[in-house]
Amino acid sequence: MISPNSETCDLQSVILQEQEKEMTHVDLKKKPKRILKFCDGEIEEYSSEDEVDNCPQKQIANIDPKTLNWLPWAWYQTTWASGKILDGCDYVGEHLAEFFGITTPKYQFEIDEYYRVRAAEEDMLRREDLEMGGWTERNKNNLIERNES
Repeated sequence: MISPNSETCDLQSVILQEQEKEMTHVDLKKKPKRILKFCDGEIEEYSSEDEVDNCPQKQIANIDPKTLNWLPWAWYQTTWASGKILDGCDYVGEHLAEFFGITTPKYQFEIDEYYRVRAAEEDMLRREDLEMGGWTERNKNNLIERNES
């Protein structure tokens, strides 16, 4: 028996094993928000509870220009053409920037010169080591030392 003075226990928030199995089964059927594909695999991204999914997503409808009136048709053609021109300018701009060397570092010629000088010095040291192989400072002048004992 429970005494009237003791605290009552609310059993509505208790999760039974059957309910727990159902919840995990429902979670497994949850569809991913989006699937990211990489060369080494795929990542499924699910929406979190923190994100607000109540906002309606923008849907781009396929518009048939033949069914539009004159003013919407002109607006559609203008936006479509301007988008294509912008894409073309981006493409040409990238290639022109690369051709004129705008994308290279400002002092790339100094960096190249540093590596060229360093490689020449290493080559000179390597050749010197090959020429001087076996010689030491002690017998560099090819003198014979006598030990008088």
